[in-house]
Amino acid sequence: MFRLGLKGLAMRLITLVKVVPGRMNEGFERLRTLPTQKMPEGVRTCLSWVTYGSYDLVWAWEAPDMRTANQVLQEATKDGLFTTETMAAQDSAEF
Repeated sequence: MFRLGLKGLAMRLITLVKVVPGRMNEGFERLRTLPTQKMPEGVRTCLSWVTYGSYDLVWAWEAPDMRTANQVLQEATKDGLFTTETMAAQDSAEF
């Protein structure tokens, strides 16, 4: 769940993102930039994939702590374009 980064421990997170029905054009325009937006210090995007199925984007990222992670998620969803489901992640070798 945590890894040692350049500036200490970092939480690993996976966020599943779904665009709210009826706002697809606006939502997908925002999805293109979501993982590259300026983030708080210590937040890093590891990868992001557009997906076809129940969710529209899978975003793997790191944050220094839960408070920062919550701030990022609140900012990402504040305009009501997305719903998200986020879980802590751990490398299978560390499990």
